[in-house]
Amino acid sequence: MLLSVVLAVLGFTGGVYCAVISSLGLIGGPLCDTGDGEYLYPFRNDTLEDNYLFNQTMWSICKEPENIVLWNTILFSILLAIGVIEAILCFIQLISGLTSFICGSCMRKRK
Repeated sequence: MLLSVVLAVLGFTGGVYCAVISSLGLIGGPLCDTGDGEYLYPFRNDTLEDNYLFNQTMWSICKEPENIVLWNTILFSILLAIGVIEAILCFIQLISGLTSFICGSCMRKRK
């Protein structure tokens, strides 16, 4: 039972890490060529009001690779959702494992 708790903590940590990194990937935007042959992050310093995620007309800034903004948005959104789901499920497993570990040892003492 204790191994289950340790593995749930490890899974929860991985899920939170995945969610944080994918959120930063969404916020920073993709690395792309803006037309001058130099690859940079054109959306990195945007404020929340004029963020590229809420304004699809800004997506045309990136010329190469083709559809990189769409690819970046879909990929990191999926990773964010998977990380959040993983963290929630591992947290539930952690609570369940701790409850079983604590209450299971109490039940054995009563018998």
